[in-house]
Amino acid sequence: MSPVAFTRRQVLAGASGTALLMGLGLSGCSNGSKSAETNSVAVNNAAVLPTYIPYTGLEPDLPGTEEGVDPAFRNFPSENPRSVPETPGRGGSVSGMANIYYAVPPGPDRNTYWQGLNERLGTNLELQMVSNADYQQKFATTIAGNELPDMLQTPNGSPPPVANLPQLLQRRFTDLSEHLSGDAIKDYPNLANIPTRTWRSSVYNGGIYGIPIPRGAVGNYHFIRKDLFDKAGVSAEPKGYEEFLETAKALTDPAQRRWAFSLWNQPRTVLGRMNGEPNVWREEGGNLTHRYETEEYAQTLNDMIAFWKAGVMHPDSFNPAQPFKQLFNAGTVAINADDGYPGWTQYILDNQDNEEFELGLMPVYNRDGSDLAPWHLGSGIFSITMIKQQDDPERLKEILRVLNWLAAPFGTEEYLYRLFGQEGVDHEKDADGNPVLTKTGTTNTVLPIRYLADSPYTIYQPGRPQDADYQHAYQSQAIPTGIENPVVGLFSNTAATDNAPADKKFIDGANEIVQGRQPFSQLAELVAAWRSEAGDKMRAEYQEQLQTGAGAPR
Repeated sequence: MSPVAFTRRQVLAGASGTALLMGLGLSGCSNGSKSAETNSVAVNNAAVLPTYIPYTGLEPDLPGTEEGVDPAFRNFPSENPRSVPETPGRGGSVSGMANIYYAVPPGPDRNTYWQGLNERLGTNLELQMVSNADYQQKFATTIAGNELPDMLQTPNGSPPPVANLPQLLQRRFTDLSEHLSGDAIKDYPNLANIPTRTWRSSVYNGGIYGIPIPRGAVGNYHFIRKDLFDKAGVSAEPKGYEEFLETAKALTDPAQRRWAFSLWNQPRTVLGRMNGEPNVWREEGGNLTHRYETEEYAQTLNDMIAFWKAGVMHPDSFNPAQPFKQLFNAGTVAINADDGYPGWTQYILDNQDNEEFELGLMPVYNRDGSDLAPWHLGSGIFSITMIKQQDDPERLKEILRVLNWLAAPFGTEEYLYRLFGQEGVDHEKDADGNPVLTKTGTTNTVLPIRYLADSPYTIYQPGRPQDADYQHAYQSQAIPTGIENPVVGLFSNTAATDNAPADKKFIDGANEIVQGRQPFSQLAELVAAWRSEAGDKMRAEYQEQLQTGAGAPR
């Protein structure tokens, strides 16, 4: 995980978000000691996580593993069994709020897909759809208001970057333990299909306070333009630091406006793994060390200086607004080493008319090239969906049934409709039976229901069965070497409120060093400032939780 990924997880509640949540009377609970007391590992370990019951109604071409390799299908199943035998809703309406990454689709009065969804759910789904860029602020104002939707997505991250989150959950949202702990989740079999490791991020105050939106253990992929590697005559598996640098040089030709990397965090991510950096934090005997404080990080920063001097990074690498995906698609850069693994599908769609385009994934070896470097595993979630406190127990069960429908597994009847809508209207089938969205479907089906509940990821690329084998093999190689971030499943109020500006200040300073504008000796001062402004307090809050129990709930 790169510093950029870490920063994104700490973003909410700058001044505005914190103030709004404190306005709810939560400010008295904001100190780390109180948070640790109510949300300690010992308290949370008392929670019984849901029994994991994998869906077996369809057999993948390539099975998943307990370690976290995703199952893979070469084509969409021809038979689509129903996973929810009864209509979940009982009329009326259910409300929710989630982020959206596309243009807001037409409302239910002009959207046959939404109408069909309501019919299948047995309730009118009332959605507030908020652009991802505005979601954190909208979340804060929604919390501060008196009218909460029935289902509310947290801003993305693990933990969600929300100030005083354990206290907020206890005060305004539902402890779902009675309905989801252990075998109780059998009433909601599609939710039971969500792996155990994903649920631990929804445990607060000793209870289950949300439905996790699952993400794969692999987290990110190291994408490459395999066609550009082939043209340059270099291996797509550079072994060790020296070969990696020489590969980057071979891929770079400024006269042709081509560089190995577009953004600074891409080589940094690979070099960090080569050098054995921790996955954000390293835990030893209950004590935590952040990657910024390690010799391995210092080595990575020194390597970054060499990469910058070698000219293998785009001249605008330190501009966070740089359109790195577009540059990758255009062949301006050859390596995009820090992007979410679901991006595979979008890159294929973006380049379906480019006959030269060949997408690949790059393994990473340790510094001397003798073995694969440890993979940094993802947190397992995108966000969690909280359910506001309900006066009627039966209505709570209805909401859970709706979420259970939305979490239908890959290939089922419900999944097919949820993603592709009605055949002949929203999608057509290709020669191999794969659903392909129509223009209407592309517009209508983007309701952000996947951020209220979703099934575990399944490797599948329509019309490209070979991609299933390729990605499955890559995950099978990477995941067994994986190391986890030891604070996943824990909560630090400082991480939610103060780390974003401290982390940005550190990264900006480190990038000044890389570009030669500050001496390398400045790193020690940057680390000291980060520790003073956020790091030491974060560490104390996490360690207090760790030292009151055996570890995060599993």
